[in-house]
Amino acid sequence: MKKLTTVSIILFILIHLILPVYAEAPDIHSPSAILIDAASGRILFEKNIHEKMYPASITKIMTAILALENGSLEDMVTASYDAVMNIELGSSNIGILPDEQLSLKDLLYGLLITSGNECANIIAGHISGSIEEFVTLMNQRAQELGAKNTHFANTNGLHDDNHYTTAYDMSLIAKHAMTIPTFREIVKTVTYELPPTNKTNERRYLSNTNLLINYYKSKKYLYQPAIGIKTGYTTKAGHTLVAAAKQGDMELISVVLGATLEGYTNYSYEDTRNLFKYGFSDFSIQTVVNSNDIVDEVIVKESKNNEHVLLLTQQSLSALLPKDIDKNAIVSQVTLNDTIKAPISKNDILGVISYTYNDQLIGQVNLVADRDVERDPFQVFKSKVIACLSVAWVRYILYALVFIIILRTLDVVLKANRKKRRRLRRVRNVKYMHK
Repeated sequence: MKKLTTVSIILFILIHLILPVYAEAPDIHSPSAILIDAASGRILFEKNIHEKMYPASITKIMTAILALENGSLEDMVTASYDAVMNIELGSSNIGILPDEQLSLKDLLYGLLITSGNECANIIAGHISGSIEEFVTLMNQRAQELGAKNTHFANTNGLHDDNHYTTAYDMSLIAKHAMTIPTFREIVKTVTYELPPTNKTNERRYLSNTNLLINYYKSKKYLYQPAIGIKTGYTTKAGHTLVAAAKQGDMELISVVLGATLEGYTNYSYEDTRNLFKYGFSDFSIQTVVNSNDIVDEVIVKESKNNEHVLLLTQQSLSALLPKDIDKNAIVSQVTLNDTIKAPISKNDILGVISYTYNDQLIGQVNLVADRDVERDPFQVFKSKVIACLSVAWVRYILYALVFIIILRTLDVVLKANRKKRRRLRRVRNVKYMHK
């Protein structure tokens, strides 16, 4: 009996060493969360992703996007009195004074690292002339990025009942932000030194509020693959966190909204780390199709003997997919050009093939001809005739001509018959007279 138990234990250990171990979908405590592939935007995990929530300071991601798309890092910006004073007492700031001058670059570090609320207002005035105009621009840009259920009422995320977003919308905004090199550089920075300004000779030291990357503040939530992005908190929004992490060629973006702090556990970080662990353990970049794979065969119009060409994939396609995916679950759809006719040269694009998984687009690949096909003049003439006959008014004219020809033919036949009958009568009359 003991031997049997020992063998069972050894077999159990061997099986778990040999077989890959996949994490179950994480149990997310926060009311709304999403995990996406940063490259494609495909959703890997979702929980109430279209529910409208208060974003708090992750709003500043959009503020930074507009600053980087419309300003220059070297711009020197003067802080207006309203921009500095138009923030709640005790809310996060970096201590900028009215009429203080800072570069747009320094303001962006203050905005994204220490979450300076006044930085957002100062940037808004610099880019658009006023906070109100900038907020209008924020909402326009959100719509352009596909964030249809988002409405911004201010630049920094301080509470306003009319200031809301969704986990899905924020993932779209963050995905775009991470395509901007300067944004990526700023949000992964742990500490930053502000130089002296016209208002102070002191240097100010900024420390990132993101505990996933800031090892100086806490090691509890430190997560080695993390590369940014932005934290947020207000009483009504709860804890919000947009984060990015990278392992090898895989880059993931997560959004957690409405998280709570319970005891020593901050669920914005707890849930975010669990999302990333799930993503990196259960998914991998896999080849969907190789280049030069044969997909289909099509007839080439206006070619001799209706020649065929093979449709080949122009390039390979890889995607982030579950490690245990059944490849049969990937659905492909071929869309051909409206007309495929000679002459065709090898590698001419004749259509595309789209791949979807779980109703999400994985990607598209061009389909190209495998060889040259020459045009046949007779087939060209035939095609033109057929095309001409397909036009309604041409058909009507042809019908009319045919009808006229038939009438003329009948008329000729009838006249000929009448002449024949007259001749026959004359002949009979002559015969009768001779009798």
